[in-house]
Amino acid sequence: MMLMTPLAYADGKVAPVTSDALPEPLPAKADILIIGGGIQGLSTAYNLAVRGVRNVVIVDGGYWQSGASGRNGTLIRAGFLSPEWTRLFHFSYRQWLDLSQQLGHGVMFSPRSYTIVAERESTAEMFERALPTHREVGVRSEILGRAQLAEHLPAINAGKVTSALRLIDGGVAPHHAVMKAYLAACKALGVKVFYRHRVTQFERTAGHASTAMVNGSRLDFDTLVVAAGAQSIEIAGLLDVPLDGYPMRIEAMALEPLRPMIGPALSLQDRLCYMHQTARGEIVGGAEVAERPQNTLRSDIPTMAATAQAYRDLFPALGEVRILRHWAGILHVSPDFGPMVGRHPADDHIWYTAGWSYGFTGAPGAGALLADAILEGKVGDLLRPFSVDRFQRGAPIAEAAINLAPPI
Repeated sequence: MMLMTPLAYADGKVAPVTSDALPEPLPAKADILIIGGGIQGLSTAYNLAVRGVRNVVIVDGGYWQSGASGRNGTLIRAGFLSPEWTRLFHFSYRQWLDLSQQLGHGVMFSPRSYTIVAERESTAEMFERALPTHREVGVRSEILGRAQLAEHLPAINAGKVTSALRLIDGGVAPHHAVMKAYLAACKALGVKVFYRHRVTQFERTAGHASTAMVNGSRLDFDTLVVAAGAQSIEIAGLLDVPLDGYPMRIEAMALEPLRPMIGPALSLQDRLCYMHQTARGEIVGGAEVAERPQNTLRSDIPTMAATAQAYRDLFPALGEVRILRHWAGILHVSPDFGPMVGRHPADDHIWYTAGWSYGFTGAPGAGALLADAILEGKVGDLLRPFSVDRFQRGAPIAEAAINLAPPI
């Protein structure tokens, strides 16, 4: 008689398999343990493995793409207002350009540009201030005139537009393709990845975190990387180390398919709204509304209404289009909305990549830079401003060109 054992697939379904295809058991030891199997954790693991680290293990308490990596708007941009953000995200954008070739799997990146629309004069002035930084860093950008705007976004309500900044270095990539590519590349390099494996406790040796309890099993490690997204604060609590920030809900929705009307990735800066049109014709995006920190995936009517109003006001043709889907995701955001990447000052065996509000965009670059930092034992210039302890040192980064609302 053939022994049949249930196998939990990544999507949570269960299918019978033969005894010679049992799920791989959790190892007892990892050189580098990564908590979090989203795009940040996978990118870091891939880059460590490419650099020769073979015993890399990822554990994630959720299912495949259960976190923000499977719920985001998939927009990618190289330019912001501050030099710190622009340098980091321009570096990451360059990784996007040949990411399919790097990973050996298609990520479906579409370099269709990214346009930011201003309705207020103050926002238009911000665009002008951004241009010198873009030129210095190497980001290709331009202010669109009226004729250029009409050609670039013919469906937009031009009467509401004060200025538009086009980031030639920008685009979109569907998260399902990107995540699938990263996971396949990681596994091909020997990275062991375990979803539905929750960390519940840590043990220390000589003052350093050294063992994680995962689904009731012990897993020893030399180095720990926390890439747990919205659960980053929870993991910090288990480690008994401080971590600034709070959980923040983001929401998005998709409209019924239409003929092509929006070419670039798009940010309506003064509405805190972002959007793009997929290859299937759906308009996908969302708008942020101020709220208290929340740790829930429950979507709500006010955010849906704010998004619908932004769509209708700037693109009147969308006024009668139906909403197909509306969903929520959760971020761990830092006090200045910037990422927190680097060694944790409380334990030099712990590295964090957290606080990401543009984590999908920044993942290819951040994973490469963090892998280098871990292996070299020091953080490079692009990541250094985003250190985990910058708020204790009084060194937050002011970045105005982001689409997030501060909490009430």
